Amino acid sequence: MKRTNTIIAAALFSMLLTGCGSVAEESMDSAGSSIETQAGTEKTTEAEKPADAETEKPTEAETEKLTEAATEKPTEAATEKPTETETAKATEETDEAAAETSAAESNEVFALNGPMGRYQGPEEFGNASFAASFSKEDLVKQDDGTLALTVMIYRYELFSGDDITALKKGDVIWCLGQDVVVDTVETREDGAVVVNGGIENGGRYFKTDDGSVYFESGMSDVKSYYEIGENTYTLSENFVLTDSSDLDHPTTYTAEEFLALDHGAAGFINSNTIVKTENDVITAIERVYIP
Repeated sequence: MKRTNTIIAAALFSMLLTGCGSVAEESMDSAGSSIETQAGTEKTTEAEKPADAETEKPTEAETEKLTEAATEKPTEAATEKPTETETAKATEETDEAAAETSAAESNEVFALNGPMGRYQGPEEFGNASFAASFSKEDLVKQDDGTLALTVMIYRYELFSGDDITALKKGDVIWCLGQDVVVDTVETREDGAVVVNGGIENGGRYFKTDDGSVYFESGMSDVKSYYEIGENTYTLSENFVLTDSSDLDHPTTYTAEEFLALDHGAAGFINSNTIVKTENDVITAIERVYIP
């Protein structure tokens, strides 16, 4: 009886061990399957994620290098100063460009009358006051007893006051047919305008009596005259010559006295003689002192 119980106990123990083995194997199989599944999931997740090399942030040292590279100063070649030759060339090009611009903006100024303006002939001086020149031989007595005088008529150019006062560097002003390129302009207190340093420096000098028109003036304030042409006039019965060529002895003369007068060293020239006419007859002549 006792032996039978022992055998039964042994058999039960064996069965117990067999069942535990199966359970252990199943547990192991389940665990292994779980591990494989986890490993597969991890691989899939890692594959989906960007590579570490692509997403990893730069190190602090690499960041500093990038910053230095971005902010480093230009090379010496990029910042070096231009050579003296390059500077001179650049200056020359700038001056040429400025000169071209100035030329493009320059103005030409012409006289209101004169050789390049409206023509004036002797026939226009029948009622006028004008500069003239003549010699003693030009005054003759005619058959009817009247005196006739042949004179050379002179005029001076008149320029618009607006044109003269607006002159600037680069402008061109035409004086007696000659073009004068303006380099410098100076306006004086008396209203006179000096171009290119004035007469003393080869320039021009313009004066005005009322500001509306200007005329070119030469040495001793003598106007720049041009010839109009010759014309012959009869002296009126009440003709008067006023002679101030000698400041200490100004004198007046009648027509007959004028006929006998010695013209002297001063003569009658365009810078000191003014003839006045009315209805194509000379009514008066004035001779002034010229220093």
